[in-house]
Amino acid sequence: MEERVMRLMKRGAITVGEDATVREVAQVMVVNRIGYCVVVNDKHEVVGIISPRSILRAFGMDLDRTKAKDILLPHTITITPSSPLSEAVALMLEKRVDHLVVIADRPGSRAVYGILHGEDLVRAMAKNQETKA
Repeated sequence: MEERVMRLMKRGAITVGEDATVREVAQVMVVNRIGYCVVVNDKHEVVGIISPRSILRAFGMDLDRTKAKDILLPHTITITPSSPLSEAVALMLEKRVDHLVVIADRPGSRAVYGILHGEDLVRAMAKNQETKA
């Protein structure tokens, strides 16, 4: 049986609300030593992601007035925990991303469940763990 995303994903994610200021987002990223932050709406559903590049695009703007929703990357690639790892790898390669936001398996839900990093897959491959289709 093929391994599933839930085996390698990190449960939970560092999130900010879409009305958080860019300065607040930058502080969350620095304090938590993360390379991106998931942006959620009032229902705690993913609406986008902010990377260091997103923050750099805000350079010269008022960081205390510019909101996360103004700079987020709205085309966040998502996957469910029950998806096969092979599907996760294919998505990462096709979309040229290093991580996937894992959302709940419930139909119509975009609630954040966790994160799958490409590094997690590489680490599993290096440890010779079962990651084959």
